Amino acid sequence: MSRPAPATVRDVWRALDERFPFAHRADWDNVGILLGDPDSVVRTVVIALDATPAVLSSLRRRPADLLLTHHPVVFTPLSSIRPDQGSSAAAYALLRLGVSVISAHTNADVATRGVSDVMARRLGLRSIRPLIPGEPGSDACKLVVFVPPSHADAVLSAAADAGGGRIGEYARCAFRTPGTGTFLGSGKSTPFLGKPGREERVEEARVETVVAGSLVPSVLRAVRRAHPYEEPAVDVIPLRGGALGGGVGAVGDLPGTVPLPEVLDAVRRAFRPSWIKVAGPRRKMVRRVAIVGGSGAEFAGAAREAGADLYVTGDVKYHQALEAAAGGMPVADIGHASGERWVLPAFRRVLQERFRGAVAARVIMEEEPLRMVPQRRTRGRKKP
Repeated sequence: MSRPAPATVRDVWRALDERFPFAHRADWDNVGILLGDPDSVVRTVVIALDATPAVLSSLRRRPADLLLTHHPVVFTPLSSIRPDQGSSAAAYALLRLGVSVISAHTNADVATRGVSDVMARRLGLRSIRPLIPGEPGSDACKLVVFVPPSHADAVLSAAADAGGGRIGEYARCAFRTPGTGTFLGSGKSTPFLGKPGREERVEEARVETVVAGSLVPSVLRAVRRAHPYEEPAVDVIPLRGGALGGGVGAVGDLPGTVPLPEVLDAVRRAFRPSWIKVAGPRRKMVRRVAIVGGSGAEFAGAAREAGADLYVTGDVKYHQALEAAAGGMPVADIGHASGERWVLPAFRRVLQERFRGAVAARVIMEEEPLRMVPQRRTRGRKKP
């Protein structure tokens, strides 16, 4: 039996990009290959939410070629990389260990089968759909190219290979219409069709596709390389509120209507959180549940508009809890990590499916960094 071909960091990135497109990140985020050589060989991968001290210790005990995290290891620009500065200490340690890093953050949050969708399925919800369709902040654009029909497929393929034309689970998404193009080349021009100095009317196809704003420069370069014209006509149109598939959060229905305490027990079994803190009504019959993994208290209004009887998220602040209490819909705070960490096995499944036998991956599921401290029991002492 022949051994499977070795995978590289770039190969792993591409496999993840097919499921969680990196271009569909929020514009403030930092995702992708953040440390290391994209062409280095990967045989072992560690998957974790963050590059915590415990994860770094695990890498020292059991070395790996790549660390795949949900939260970016490098988030803000670093003015230095030193072991004694918290913002760069993890990057320093990983560079010393020779471990490359890929981070998949908001692109995994908004993907069709991303963080919140994984959580909704663990809870057993049905008819799951995005709470807010689309990717806020992903700056989607429409790319329009005018090209001879003979080259339309080549131009679309070039755009698709560079990351354009993707909507959710669909690739090479485009629309084309026939038309007539006109141009008059100068004496120094070398037109693909017609002759210099004569106005030409030629059959052309208008090819439209979508591109994430972060990919527009690379898609334009690819399109121009594939286009036969010296000066191709290309339009880039920003799409206000444009969606490239997926969305924020998930909403779905339980198999039946059950009391709130029973649903919270199901939440506890599904996500094994360090705690569940609930704001809002204490008594509620629940059928529809909305979920946003990580920090999502700001989307409680969207959950109410979706008809949710319960909203599950993390990082609920005091005033947000007051709003929930006044809104009639219970909001359950299960912590930031307790929900998001369930996307990590999904990352591993992508690698197992693509690199079966070539890449070994292990997942580190850590608890919340904050912990609950139970009240101490005192014996034989009166309260002060």
